[in-house]
Amino acid sequence: MAVTFTNNFKNILDKLESIIEAEFKGALPVYKGNSIPAGVNQAIQLIPTATTLTEYSISSETREFAVEVRFVFNEANVNETALDHILRQVSRIEALIHDNMKMTYTNENSVTEHVFNCRFDSTTLNADEDSGIYVVVWDYKCQHQGNFG
Repeated sequence: MAVTFTNNFKNILDKLESIIEAEFKGALPVYKGNSIPAGVNQAIQLIPTATTLTEYSISSETREFAVEVRFVFNEANVNETALDHILRQVSRIEALIHDNMKMTYTNENSVTEHVFNCRFDSTTLNADEDSGIYVVVWDYKCQHQGNFG
């Protein structure tokens, strides 16, 4: 008998991408995975990193999903004006995540699902000093209850 499932990581990444794209209206492109096309000056990367079972019962499970969210600013020598721009973007993105602590989406089986307790647990500034670009890294987490039976 085939198992019934939904691709929760994809659904969460797609919803997070749509929220960021709606806020920035194309001014800050969003990419899933580790690569950003050459010539892009600034972008957001969404990299799925982990899932943890937080609650388990015979009728459902709750999992916490972790995503590394990276703001990449492609400039090696960040002056005061550039740093001000970076910090404004950081504050705006953090406020956007706070305003979306709960998200609703329709999965690939046309079922409405919810994620909750969405948050940034930590922020690291200039996380990739050796690469010649300025990178801000957030540890994004959210929870999803599923596998109802």
